[in-house]
Amino acid sequence: MSLRQDIFHGGAGKRTCKYGIILKRGVPIKTIHFIEAMSPGAHIYSRTPLPRLGTILLATILQKKGYSSKAFIEDIAEPDWEELKTADIIGISSITSTATRAFHLAKRYRSMGIPVVMGGPHPTFLPEESLRYADYVVRGEGEETLVELLEHLESGIPLDDIKGLSFRKGDAFVHNPDRPLVRDLDSAPIPDFTLVHNWGKRTYIPIATSRGCPFGCRFCSVIQMFGRAYRFKSMDRVMEEIGGAASRKAHVFFVDDNFAANRERTKALLRRIIAEGIIMEWSAQVRTDVAKDDELLSLMAQAGCFMVFVGFESINPRTLALYNKRQNLDDITECIRKLRKASIRIHGMFVFGGDTDDIETIRSTQKFARRLRIDSIQFMMLTPLPGTPVFRELMEQGRLIHTDWAKYDAHHAVFEPKLMTAFELHTETLKAMAGFYSCGAILKNFLKGDLFYATVGIYGKRSLAKIKTPSREYLRELRTMVSAKFDEKTGRLREYLFTKKKAVTNIVLNRITEEGIETEFFRTFFEKIGKRLIISDEPPFPSCDTLTIMPIIHSGDESDRQGKGLVSDLVEKYRANIRNATVIPLETASLYRACVDLGLLLGIKMKKIRAAYEKAVEELNGNSVDCSALLLISAGETSP
Repeated sequence: MSLRQDIFHGGAGKRTCKYGIILKRGVPIKTIHFIEAMSPGAHIYSRTPLPRLGTILLATILQKKGYSSKAFIEDIAEPDWEELKTADIIGISSITSTATRAFHLAKRYRSMGIPVVMGGPHPTFLPEESLRYADYVVRGEGEETLVELLEHLESGIPLDDIKGLSFRKGDAFVHNPDRPLVRDLDSAPIPDFTLVHNWGKRTYIPIATSRGCPFGCRFCSVIQMFGRAYRFKSMDRVMEEIGGAASRKAHVFFVDDNFAANRERTKALLRRIIAEGIIMEWSAQVRTDVAKDDELLSLMAQAGCFMVFVGFESINPRTLALYNKRQNLDDITECIRKLRKASIRIHGMFVFGGDTDDIETIRSTQKFARRLRIDSIQFMMLTPLPGTPVFRELMEQGRLIHTDWAKYDAHHAVFEPKLMTAFELHTETLKAMAGFYSCGAILKNFLKGDLFYATVGIYGKRSLAKIKTPSREYLRELRTMVSAKFDEKTGRLREYLFTKKKAVTNIVLNRITEEGIETEFFRTFFEKIGKRLIISDEPPFPSCDTLTIMPIIHSGDESDRQGKGLVSDLVEKYRANIRNATVIPLETASLYRACVDLGLLLGIKMKKIRAAYEKAVEELNGNSVDCSALLLISAGETSP
């Protein structure tokens, strides 16, 4: 009888345990297979998918320890589902965008009685969610934790001393202490790609020479996963991996978060590649500071660098500071110029949706990328991934629209930005991509004989066409979710204004700041959306045809808490006046969001709201103000 039959089909060795599905003491585990869950959508490099190294490395480690192990990577080939059924344990790796698929797979194999271990960034940061579908979660780097887990399960030893492991005891979640990061990266074997199902003769091979990153970009989880300090493999070990890839005439992609993290080390590596006569084509991820070292650029070109992937992120200086990128627009421009001079191709990556980004930021970035002749680009939407500072902030501010993880792929708007709506972020980003990969740009590459980037452009255009229908469907879903959220905030007032057909002909602005800096702004805004604005310093007196708004205006250095506190103070101050009125305290993310909420409340279309806002901004004459809340007052039957 096989191990799985013995345990899960009523064999004499079956025993239940508070740890969930557990193996009988003394019965060896023979087969552990890994699945890397499928990505939810396409992007311009989907035709040449690169696997994350985690599952391959773990399969290699276990194979060398005498287990039978394979890695099934859905983006590369459809798994052999029948073979997976023979496993004693299934390991599933997931990032946030693949979590929904990973949970589906975990549920499938658990229903067959096969224990499931989950790992990767998403389970690491949300282990309790993953434990609704899996038996165990390996948090962080899993090389040592997984081996110890298998040893404990085979021996029937309690799991409480395994660092980096999460599991359940009955209804309780157990999170053992974190495991220290692996110090000696050479201690793990070289990933064996023959263990990847249907790997075949693939011509792209990923190689990692380091782990970690000290920069701490606010939307990135690398530090939380792999630490702030760089850890490097030895030069000899890296050269051994490079030699193996070069012998296959494969294109090497260095998957380090920053290949040139230590410039002197990188230059030493490149010199060895050149000195040993290794001929290969390679690509890597770098930062803009790579351009500050002319010798490094020269060595990269000599050693066969085909392309670098650069996280430019933004051309908006305020957004770069907000992201904590430690670079400026001059750095970006100089980086592009020098890389082009060195004949190294550039794939530029930009992230839209920061709190200081608006529609013009997106449009200007597309023009910038074309003007500076970046070879290929990805325009992505800021995605608040679990484990990042951005996720925590937006969660606390109530700005996440949903947690459908399959949409957390940087190609969907999943939160409410400050200076545009989620709809505008989504549609403008796709428009910018379409503008960059235009027919004219593709034709230009063909005419100058650049077949590679002409093909990239065609595939980019096809990818955009492919997501056109799903994108429209998502925007409909988004509209429904955002409308429901808005109705929840303004339901009583909307009911009074629309259900009872009360036409609002006058808008009264109660000025509450001494400077009155908001006056001209709102005067222009309401004029452009067809409403008359009355300025008043008197206490609000609600009437049937009047909507009184009291905006909580503050300068950029004041906190939202002050604004929210002022709303409560105003409600109390004017309680006698508004006893028989409908009162809505409406928190907003920004002055623009306040205008959107007011416009939608009055039944104005978004295009008109945007135009009115942009015209009104001109009236500020460079003054920096914001709006953290609105107090909306109208005649009605619901008291505050």
